[in-house]
Amino acid sequence: MSLKEIQSYLRAAPENFGKRDSTGAVTELKRLKAAAVAASDQSLAKYLWCLETILEIQDNFIKTFFHFKSQEFFDGWCLLERIEVSLSSLHDHFYEQDNEFQIGLITAHVPRYQSLFPYVYFASPEYLQIEKICNICQKPISIRNPCGHRVGQIYNGEYCIRLVTKMEYVGMAMVKSPVQKYSVPFLHDPQTGKSKDQYNYSLVKFLNERLQSPFHDWTVTWTQARHPHSKFKFVGRNDPCPCKSGKKYKKCCLQEEGVIQPHCKFTFSVEPPAGLPNLEYSY
Repeated sequence: MSLKEIQSYLRAAPENFGKRDSTGAVTELKRLKAAAVAASDQSLAKYLWCLETILEIQDNFIKTFFHFKSQEFFDGWCLLERIEVSLSSLHDHFYEQDNEFQIGLITAHVPRYQSLFPYVYFASPEYLQIEKICNICQKPISIRNPCGHRVGQIYNGEYCIRLVTKMEYVGMAMVKSPVQKYSVPFLHDPQTGKSKDQYNYSLVKFLNERLQSPFHDWTVTWTQARHPHSKFKFVGRNDPCPCKSGKKYKKCCLQEEGVIQPHCKFTFSVEPPAGLPNLEYSY
């Protein structure tokens, strides 16, 4: 594949996502980048790194879509975090015009997807960094011993980071805004000895049953709506109201036409498949 063919391949992601195999594009980008570095063409090497990152983002976004279709929600969640990190690195070095490679769409959709997940608390391990090196020159780094390479810049077609080679575990905390979003706590199943996924993914499931392509645009709006009392037959008249007002059910929403609940409204750029309900209730 030539550089122009790779660019065309990336542009065609919305059309070929169902039968996509990026092996050839990955191999060719590595070859082209090595040739650019050998020719001391730092500008071309940087651009090829951008294309490599775009290819990885597209592939992971497509994989996320199929994970959700298969109801592999946590696997899809972890890929969303990888996409988020890659996008953060890319945005400092690449400007996209007219959503040429779908980066604008993906950037908008990742936080929308994340907002639908039921995860609230995350495990956050704390480590003391004892030694770290530069991934570009492999030299140990300290405040008094910088190597000259700046984190976040591109050198020879590689993104500069610091690799922690020695660390000491300090502790663990439960947080709402984690550095690493994949540290989701799951229940332990004593019968199988394995973790048990206790979360309700109904919103993600509702969305992806109606999406026919990962590259179809959609938006989500949070409001409130009255949900029918028939959905709350398990709640007694003297029990706390399901709306969480703190009042008894009989003195709160039971007097109204339904129970006030958060309501999620989706808008699709492409009409969902026929036969699916427009409204579902979940708790």
